[in-house]
Amino acid sequence: MKIETWSINQNLKAEADKHYRTAFALALKDKEPWEIISRLTFDGVAPKLALSEVKDLFAWVDKKILKGRLRGVGLELGGGAGFMCAMLAEQPEVEKVYNVEVVENVVRELGPKIVGYVLGSKTDKVIGCVGEFDNLQLPDGSVDFIFDFYSLHHSPDLVKTIKESARVLKSGGFIFCFDKARNNNLTPADLEHLLDKEYDRAGKILMGLPPDIPQTRRQNGEQEYRLKDWEKAFRDGGLREIEHYHLARIAGGKIGCLLKKAISLLSVNFQIMITSKLYKNKKVNNLEISNLVFCPPIKNFPKEISLMVAYKNR
Repeated sequence: MKIETWSINQNLKAEADKHYRTAFALALKDKEPWEIISRLTFDGVAPKLALSEVKDLFAWVDKKILKGRLRGVGLELGGGAGFMCAMLAEQPEVEKVYNVEVVENVVRELGPKIVGYVLGSKTDKVIGCVGEFDNLQLPDGSVDFIFDFYSLHHSPDLVKTIKESARVLKSGGFIFCFDKARNNNLTPADLEHLLDKEYDRAGKILMGLPPDIPQTRRQNGEQEYRLKDWEKAFRDGGLREIEHYHLARIAGGKIGCLLKKAISLLSVNFQIMITSKLYKNKKVNNLEISNLVFCPPIKNFPKEISLMVAYKNR
C-alpha cells in the first residue's frame, strides 16, 4: 500500500495526534484485523457484522441508488485505517481509492494491515494519504467519486469541505455519504441539546473513552446537521442533484419483518411511495426518515444510515 504525506495545518495535526481516538486506535495495532475494524470503524457495537455484509451494502447502493456509477478513482474523507476504502476498492470497476486521514500513525501503523486483510495482494488499489478534508493534494477534476462514513459531521465548516471535494471531482462525479442527517423539524436549540448530550458509560468504554470522565458529542468535535443543512452545504459547495435516502434495517417481530422483506423487493421509488404512508410520523434517532427504503445488507449494522448523494455538473 502506497502512502503519501500531504501538507496539513499543524494545529489540526497536533489536535488529532493527541485525540483519545488516536491512542485507542494505536493500542489495537497488534489485534486481529477484524477486531481492529470492529472496535475502530464500528465502535464495537456491531458484533454480528460480517465482512460480506459490508461488501453487499456497497453493491446494493451501487445497483439501487448509484445505478452502476461506482467505478474509476475514488476518495474517502476521514478513512482511518482504510477499511471502507479497501471495501470500495474491492468493487470490480473501481480502479483505486485515496484514503485521506489526518492521523499519520493510524495510516502507517494500521493501514497496511487492514487493507491487506481485505484486498490480499491488491493493496496497491488503496493509497493512504496523510492529509486533511479541506486541502486535498489532488488536481482539479481527478476523482470520480468521494465517500464519507460518519466523518463529515466532524467538519466545522461543511461548505468549505464540500467546495474542496467538488474541486477534485470530475464533471458528473459525485459524493455519497453514510452519515447523520437530522430531522428537518429539529430547532437550533434541539441541535445544541444533542451536541451537549453525554455519551453513556457503556458507549464510552466501547469507544475507548475513560468511562468516568464526562464526554459530549461537542467535546468529541461533532457537529449536528439537519437534512436541509446538508442540502444547503452541497448547493453552496457547488454540487447539484442532491438525493437523500434513509436506509432502514429489516428488524422487529416476525410479521413486521416479513412485510419489510416484501417491501424491500420493490424498486426504490415504489418503496418510498409505500413507506411515506406507513412511516409518516415515525422517529428514528432524530434522523430525517423521508425516502425510507429497506436495505437488507444493513441488518447487523449498528445504526440506520442517512445516505446522501450529490453530483457535480451531471
